[in-house]
Amino acid sequence: MSDVEIIQNEYAHLDGDVMPDVPARVISSLVGLMGFFTALLVGLVAGNPGVIIVLRALLAMAICAVIGRIIGTVGEICVREFLTNYKKDRPKPVLPEQLQQLYKTRADDDAIREQLKKAA
Repeated sequence: MSDVEIIQNEYAHLDGDVMPDVPARVISSLVGLMGFFTALLVGLVAGNPGVIIVLRALLAMAICAVIGRIIGTVGEICVREFLTNYKKDRPKPVLPEQLQQLYKTRADDDAIREQLKKAA
């Protein structure tokens, strides 16, 4: 059992070391929307014409989306590096020999029990 249990994950078929770029896209879109909203608000407060406000807001959204994508990618790289180091520093523990033998005996016992149930 791992440290983190994932109940549902659409990327469960991927290797554990592969991390999709979903966080970078989410951060990019959120920062872009914040830039758009901020430019709209500032343009309205300044009293600029509507066309100028919208054009500047679209430009701000594009620039902020690119910046957000860069920030998201850097964050993903940091998380990936942390997880790699975490897994390397904390390898999966090996069960003691007595416990392994107990599990094997239990599995053998369960197999015999199943055979007896089928025979009965």
